[in-house]
Amino acid sequence: MIYGIGTDIVAVPRIAALHQRYGDALARRILTASEWANYAAHAQPARFLAKRFAAKEAFAKAVG
Repeated sequence: MIYGIGTDIVAVPRIAALHQRYGDALARRILTASEWANYAAHAQPARFLAKRFAAKEAFAKAVG
């Protein structure tokens, strides 16, 4: 059941810094197998990861 509206803003440079420092560890932690395939083929993996992370955080906020 959705309890409200979830929003989330992620700074892409922050995710890019984490990606540079830790490699794919964050991506392995939050992406599904199908998302991982898209992530691996994406030209800008940090941007892709930031968008997915923000979407998942917003959904979590909406459902409580």
